[in-house]
Amino acid sequence: MKKNAARRKKKKITTGIVATLTVLLVLGLTGTILYTQFFKKEVDRFFEKKYKVIDVTGAEIEYTEDELAEAVNYDKFYQGIKIDGVDVSDKTLEEAKAMFKDTREKKVDDVVDIQFQVGNELVKMNTEGMTLASNIDEVLTEAFNYAKTSQLEGVEGLKDRYEQITALKKTPKEYTSAVTIGYDNVSTLAHAALDSFNSEPVEAHATGFDKETLTFIIEESANGQSVNVDKAIQDVNDTFAKAEYSAVIPVEVTVVEPKTSADYLRANLGKVSSNSSKCKDNANRNTNIRLVCEKIDGLVLQPGEQFDFNGFVGERTAERGFKEAPGIFEGKSRQELGGGICQANTMIFQSVVEADLQIDQRVAHSWPSDYVDPGTDATVTWGGANFKFTNNTEYPVAIHAYYGDLWVTVEIYGRLLPDGQKISFFGADSLLVNEAPSGVEYVADSSLPVGTVNHERSAHNHKVALAYIVTYDANGAEIKREELKTEYPAIRAKIVVGTRAADGTIFNMNPNTGEVTPPDGYVAPTPTPDPATTTPPPDSSETPPPSETQQPPETTPAPSDPSDPTPTPTEPAPTDPEPTDPEPTDPAPTDPEPTDPEPTDPAPTDPEPTDPAPTDPEPTDPAPTDPPEDGGDNGGGDNGGGDEGSGETPAE
Repeated sequence: MKKNAARRKKKKITTGIVATLTVLLVLGLTGTILYTQFFKKEVDRFFEKKYKVIDVTGAEIEYTEDELAEAVNYDKFYQGIKIDGVDVSDKTLEEAKAMFKDTREKKVDDVVDIQFQVGNELVKMNTEGMTLASNIDEVLTEAFNYAKTSQLEGVEGLKDRYEQITALKKTPKEYTSAVTIGYDNVSTLAHAALDSFNSEPVEAHATGFDKETLTFIIEESANGQSVNVDKAIQDVNDTFAKAEYSAVIPVEVTVVEPKTSADYLRANLGKVSSNSSKCKDNANRNTNIRLVCEKIDGLVLQPGEQFDFNGFVGERTAERGFKEAPGIFEGKSRQELGGGICQANTMIFQSVVEADLQIDQRVAHSWPSDYVDPGTDATVTWGGANFKFTNNTEYPVAIHAYYGDLWVTVEIYGRLLPDGQKISFFGADSLLVNEAPSGVEYVADSSLPVGTVNHERSAHNHKVALAYIVTYDANGAEIKREELKTEYPAIRAKIVVGTRAADGTIFNMNPNTGEVTPPDGYVAPTPTPDPATTTPPPDSSETPPPSETQQPPETTPAPSDPSDPTPTPTEPAPTDPEPTDPEPTDPAPTDPEPTDPEPTDPAPTDPEPTDPAPTDPEPTDPAPTDPPEDGGDNGGGDNGGGDEGSGETPAE
């Protein structure tokens, strides 16, 4: 019992001791933890070295190294950081980047604003082709890292950073982003904006011609201007070099004055030349001349402009009022629409020469016209010969043309000749004539009976006309003389010869002589007697006396056309004389006929042939069936050089 009790007592004591020790151990561990967690830090801090720093108020405070590290290490922008005027305090770097999204995405037009001031007008320069780059991201990174590092080591570095951070609260730090502009094309952009401000002066010029007052309608001159684009380009480049992209650039402007005033033109313009010629008393022909005059009257040519007769007057048609009148075609006269207008064109030619203007194209008639001196005429043909001249002066030129009382007149108005000079254009007293025969052209016509001979055109000998362009001074003294040579080519006579026999056989014609002969093997048909007109044979016992109709057959050559008893003349063809142009009833008094006429050999008479067999000699009638109208005026259709058969369009 006692032994058990002792055991129980001993066990109880042991348990108490263990419990006590356990409590003590737990208390020790708890104390250690509490000390470590709470008290050691304070104890260590109490005993740790302190560092003095100055706070934002200027007071001196102490921090341990750990306290300093805790105060300066911050993963956001420190307070007092601004970028482009925007406060980014306590923002993360990503938050700040989002705030400057617009800055990052700016375009050139958002930054560049260059305006040129031209007088009172502002002109914006285009930015097309320029480039832009922003450094906002670099600036954000730089601002974020401010005071997060120091060049000093350890605690001194912490103290340095602390002082920088503390100073921000008193004096914020400003960061500014920038853009870089690529502007290599400033020259192109400046010219595009400013070139339109360059303007040439407007010289006083004629806008028309008053046909009533016979004066030019003149518009006054106006100043021009020149802008100094080169200096404007340099000013823009200098502005961009200073990273300034918004500016107003003044542009130098210089006034450019004209050389000519309206008063100056009026004082130096007037009638320069005038030419007239008498027309024939032919209503249709004169209608055509009047229509041309009305078309060209008042026409103004500016300096350098060309007058083209056919191009300006246009085709001569009945719809436009032109009438049929005599004109020359292939050396003979015929009725044509617009006949006679060459007389008006010749007056233009003469007046242009006397106005000292540039002749570009002029074609003479087939032979001299009777209304002007030889060598001073000019023909026109629709689709062929034309007349052109150019206003080669620095002044306007006007044409004044009119018809009345059988006279046609053309005047040139423009710059007056210098020093009161005048020009006269006239032909020589005589023509140079080539007396060699012009020859004959024979044309076979199978629609006409053998023995028919038609004279369609007379021959014209080759002629050369000399005309003179003489300049006189204000006192009438000759100071210059120019010679103009005009060739009037030879024109062969044209004779149409019939080649159709009565039985329809086509005979041959010699193109050199006009002789008509039957084809090889041709047998003339025997005429069938008409019973009603046949005479009974004579009594055989009665011998009639011989007669001319009973010649032996072998002595009578076969006629060219047995069915046509009309013999062909056998005498040789004479040389056709030059026509004397008897048509005009009222020739121009100032344009006499040349004093060197063509030969006037009379045409021989046609004696009765002694041989009934025709030899088809050349015809003997030299007179043309169509005498030429007005000595070669074709009314807008002479074939120019008279090259008949040349394939030119019909002469007018």
